[in-house]
Amino acid sequence: MAHDHRLLPNEDQIEQLRETIPDWIRNLKRPESPAVSPKFGPLDGIRVVSSGIHIASPYIGTKMAEFGAEVIHVERPGGDPYRGMPPLLTRGPREHSCDEAEIGKCKLSLGLNLKSKKGFELLLALWKISDVWLEASAPGTLERAGITNELALAVNPGLVIGRVSTYGQYGVKDYLTRPGFDMVAQAYGGMMSVTGDPSGPPQRAKVFTGDYLTSLTGCFGIMMGLWEVRKTGRGQVIDLAQFECVAQTQGNGMPFFTGEGRTYGHMGNRAAGFQPYDTYQCQDGWVVITAFSGAIFPRVPKFLGLDPETYSYNACSKDEAAVNSEKGRELDRALREYCAGRTRMEVETQLNQAQIGCTRVFSAKDAYADEHYNAREATVPVLDRQSGVPLRVYGVVPKMSLTPGRIWRGAPAIGEDTTEVLSRVLGFSAEEIARLYDEKVVHRTEPFTTAQVEAVNP
Repeated sequence: MAHDHRLLPNEDQIEQLRETIPDWIRNLKRPESPAVSPKFGPLDGIRVVSSGIHIASPYIGTKMAEFGAEVIHVERPGGDPYRGMPPLLTRGPREHSCDEAEIGKCKLSLGLNLKSKKGFELLLALWKISDVWLEASAPGTLERAGITNELALAVNPGLVIGRVSTYGQYGVKDYLTRPGFDMVAQAYGGMMSVTGDPSGPPQRAKVFTGDYLTSLTGCFGIMMGLWEVRKTGRGQVIDLAQFECVAQTQGNGMPFFTGEGRTYGHMGNRAAGFQPYDTYQCQDGWVVITAFSGAIFPRVPKFLGLDPETYSYNACSKDEAAVNSEKGRELDRALREYCAGRTRMEVETQLNQAQIGCTRVFSAKDAYADEHYNAREATVPVLDRQSGVPLRVYGVVPKMSLTPGRIWRGAPAIGEDTTEVLSRVLGFSAEEIARLYDEKVVHRTEPFTTAQVEAVNP
């Protein structure tokens, strides 16, 4: 079976390219994996080389590393630009991005200058002894530097290649060369058209949701690629367009438009055709209240002291007309008045006792103090090894009964693991490694292995 020519246009050149690979790489033997990372989890034995920057591509590696894959992240001299993106950890001896403190956990950092001839060869060597290559660039960027899908598969026919870009690797040419990041993906993928208050402009989700959706979709794609390698031995290219990863989450938007000729527009937090499903203001902040479906809705008027037959599901919640009817608006007003006179915790406690879904709108401060978060180890303490600041990162998701994942360290210092990767993964001698440092092919920053400041919130 041939590859999709749009993703591998020169498949017929793979054999020819194989002849151009330096002998030392062709003869390189794969070391046991993991060679540097600890051994654990269901992905034990899988090695990933990651060269993408920002969130969408690197976070695929983060999730795989949480479950035991040995993930080697290649960093340019000075480190990835994302390491300097605010908000910053500033209390330690070296500044470091809070985003990278989360994204970098559980991974190895190899400091490598890919612009040098030897650095380019080291990337090929990593392909040879790895299962996955993750990268993020606009189509044509790497190809202009001679780094192609065909070359990667010539080096390692079983390599799974995950390529992340805003608009994808093929399509309308004008789109492919456009710059784009998370917010562009959210807008082009349709998310922003339904996000925000109707009285204001469209809003982006504030936590780089387009990137994270791409990462989680990418994990699924990579695992399917690895399953195919297990069956046939053949690697392939996985094209992750950020806008598509966003668009696929838009639920009934396309059926609604193509079947009914209508679109939603941005409507705030309120659901279009049923209630309650919104945010409600309390004396000290906000809660979310949800009671979806005819089976659950009658609990709401009963809780508010209203007649469930008069304020029935059909009268108040079955569709947009019911929600906006006189009775529908009365029920909404009664619920908002109830919330306005109480604290968030009072509302949350009383509504859940009545089996009506309700939670406070949580901040990081709320999550840090919450007993359920803590019981599930939803956040765990680590040391950020670039800044020396002790902090917490998000824990392992999902939980597994037999082969659980783990957060085994915080984000590494820039190039922290360069020497270990060169020696234990690629088999270089101490003399060869010293020469690579002298020639500035590789680089390393000494990590902080003990906290340099006291934890603010341990």
